[in-house]
Amino acid sequence: MTRPRDKSSQWEPAHAHRNRRTSRPEAAPGSRSLATTSLSRTSAALSLASLLSLASLLSLTACAGATPPASDSPGDSPGTSPTAATPAPAGLAQARAAEQTRKIMEAVAKARALPVTGKVGVEVMQRAEIRDFAKTAMYEHHSREQIRMFTRIESAMGVLPLGSDGEAILLDMLETGVMGLYEPKKKTLFIGTHVSDGQLDMVVGHEIAHGLQDMHFGLERLQQPIRGDSDAEAARTYLVEGDAQAAYLAWVSGAAGLASISPEVMLVTGNQALDLADLVDYPVLARSLQLPYADGAMTVAALVRAQGWPAVDALYTTLPTTTEQMLHLDKLLAREAAVAVVADPAALAAHLPGQRVVWQDNLGEASLLTMLADVEPAPVARAAAAGWGGDRYLALERDPFGAAPLIVGLIAWDSEADAEEFATTFRLYLEKAMPDAFILQRRGDQLLFAAQVRDAATRDALATHAWSAFTVAGKPAGTRITSKLAPAGTTAGRAAS
Repeated sequence: MTRPRDKSSQWEPAHAHRNRRTSRPEAAPGSRSLATTSLSRTSAALSLASLLSLASLLSLTACAGATPPASDSPGDSPGTSPTAATPAPAGLAQARAAEQTRKIMEAVAKARALPVTGKVGVEVMQRAEIRDFAKTAMYEHHSREQIRMFTRIESAMGVLPLGSDGEAILLDMLETGVMGLYEPKKKTLFIGTHVSDGQLDMVVGHEIAHGLQDMHFGLERLQQPIRGDSDAEAARTYLVEGDAQAAYLAWVSGAAGLASISPEVMLVTGNQALDLADLVDYPVLARSLQLPYADGAMTVAALVRAQGWPAVDALYTTLPTTTEQMLHLDKLLAREAAVAVVADPAALAAHLPGQRVVWQDNLGEASLLTMLADVEPAPVARAAAAGWGGDRYLALERDPFGAAPLIVGLIAWDSEADAEEFATTFRLYLEKAMPDAFILQRRGDQLLFAAQVRDAATRDALATHAWSAFTVAGKPAGTRITSKLAPAGTTAGRAAS
């Protein structure tokens, strides 16, 4: 493929070309360390295998910057409606939560340029109730069997340990980390009773932005899973969470708004989300949960600086379709679509006796980035993930199940240089996650990978037949093609073997 290579110099500082990571960068002075706030900024959305498409149901608060002062907006604003319910448990009181939400809503609405047009209920919620809420949301669109399958796929890719209980891991993370959430179905902001008074403005500032989004754009429609296109699901999450976090930051920044926050500062926050996830359990999962807030906000803020908030509003009409678009403003403005990578399950399964295809999906740039950051510092990982063109993978299981499903996928890149750069770092990740149990082959600007290759027969079959199970832009995989974005008359070179 010959799509323009887009690797901004900000992704490639002086140390970006060292071979292996030896240490993690420290948090930038004046920035809030994600190590201390890690999972309080989680969104319930994973792009790797649709395990968390429940996530659009949960808009969870992000931690960024200093806690702002409360707005001086009138306390009897009609925008909020406290829910009179059972007596509040110990901790944050219902009345205090409702009062602060009333004070903040109008100020955030002004900063986000979205007027208050409806009411938002306010309730406090204990940690155990957060867990119950998340569990209900998890099974709204997926069965238990599907959740188990998604967990096995995550484990096969090294995101979780083999044999993990994905439901328990996710619910533990959410119960521990969630500080607040907005529920579109109930038009209600839920705030954890464990939220301190000093954290309350931060929680409300982010979550009330979701209420404003819901009033104007309707969030419930964005909760529907997109079967087989997890990257598009994740792109929606990057938009919704990035927009809410940018709105919060615009409010905190006062009259200057987002113009007062440099792109470099926001990049530091995004890099911390990648690097400091190493300090928690399941770092790839943690990165996937944190990055929509950091990088989503970075892209939204850049769009606001360039074209104003109406350009963000327009994204809810024409939604982003890839996380590549939400990681790179130029890709978003160009509406650069993914290259069509198509898998033929029957063609692959025919050469793998005893195995059947149970799922197919895509990964996307953001998911690949969260894996690469496991073996390289953020700037190197970003550089290696940039240049993604499109991808598809198949998951195959045996009867009875083995330790993990076999994953076979193909990734198309913008250029041979992009493919080679990614392959170098991705190989490090695979060696760490599943030593001696993977295949990685490059032909020109395309890369074939297989995870959990545990026997010689499977390895031989994949080496011979896996490429023929995919097409790229309508041509057999491994064939060098000319991208739709290449100048007219451009010819492609011969593919490398």
